[in-house]
Amino acid sequence: MTGASAHRPALAICLIIAGFTCFSTMDMLVKKSGAMVPVEQVTFFRYAVHFAVLLALTPFLGLRTMLGGRRFGFLALRGGFMFVSTVLFFTAITQLPLAEAAAITFMAPIITVGLSVLFLKEQVGIRRWSAVAVGFGGILVILRPGLQELSPAHFMVLATAFFFSVFTLMTRHAGTGTPIAATTFLTGLTGLVGSAFMLPGTGPLPSPESWPVLAVIGLLALAAECLLILGYRYAFASLLAPFQYVQMLWATFFGWLVFDTLPDLWTCAGAVLVIGAGLYIWLRESRIRQDPPLVADASGQR
Repeated sequence: MTGASAHRPALAICLIIAGFTCFSTMDMLVKKSGAMVPVEQVTFFRYAVHFAVLLALTPFLGLRTMLGGRRFGFLALRGGFMFVSTVLFFTAITQLPLAEAAAITFMAPIITVGLSVLFLKEQVGIRRWSAVAVGFGGILVILRPGLQELSPAHFMVLATAFFFSVFTLMTRHAGTGTPIAATTFLTGLTGLVGSAFMLPGTGPLPSPESWPVLAVIGLLALAAECLLILGYRYAFASLLAPFQYVQMLWATFFGWLVFDTLPDLWTCAGAVLVIGAGLYIWLRESRIRQDPPLVADASGQR
């Protein structure tokens, strides 16, 4: 597959929006389940279902393919960043409104732009760096340090943004030559092992009545990751980053529908700044990009 034929930004944008919609729905279910089930157990079931689905495919694709071959270490590390991000965010949203948590995670696309310079060697000019600064200012408006007491949950969401940014960049890099089955399998394996170590001391496992919701959480997580991997194969990471903002719409909707909460004025104002900065970055990217990225198909061949 050549770079010219593989560069499909419209398809990539649709895949990214669908992926983050799955993530937002999962977050709502996690927050709802967190009132009855310890976060450690929710995390374990999220990864157990994810891993079980992919394990069933192993006889058809082969264990070597699922383990990523020579890229095992890289993909396992990538899964580790996702696992840490998951634990931090699952814990935080049990304490914060969904819309506020989602707004803070919007720092992730801003961080992605900066990290894309280091890891993907993408060129970012002064205008986009200025947009990054505006986006950071928006995060400060949301957090209001000095005007409100910042809880550990706020810092967990900030850390989530960083770890998810690294995961996003590693996804982009892995997508140039790694089967989707391997990236998702090792995400599930790494998360399952990590979450299993968190289970002792959390009490009895959830009642069978909770299992269907926990299973849906795992399936949504797997679907979201597959959609994001596909999306980042068809366009630049810095171009797609702003489309994470669909999460704000879903978080506001679910917060109102399920939890009877709406974002306050400070959160809305800060989100506007961050989203505006991200959209400007997207517009700049769409104008200056000339050479499409080289991507790989599902078999890992260029």
